[in-house]
Amino acid sequence: MNSASVRRTATGSRDEYGIFAVSVFVALDVPVEHLCQERSELQRYRKVRLSTVDRLRSLGFALIPTLDRPHYDIVLPDLDDITLDRLELGFDLPIINPGRPH
Repeated sequence: MNSASVRRTATGSRDEYGIFAVSVFVALDVPVEHLCQERSELQRYRKVRLSTVDRLRSLGFALIPTLDRPHYDIVLPDLDDITLDRLELGFDLPIINPGRPH
């Protein structure tokens, strides 16, 4: 996860909504592969990183539903290096996007 990109995204969220947050999709009712195939905004990414709601919550992050289901935001208390390092620990290494056309 690129810290500069996370900071830029979270700062944009704060400017627009008043909270530091980064956007994620949660595979609620379907497998990850299906979610990546069905959401056109996910198909543009060559790689994706996976996590679980429980894993992120155990690291102290709240997730709030935003926009259309299954879109969520991970709320960040601040943009300190230690917070971004903790966020990084919340995700697996990148994998090839299983929904991207070959």
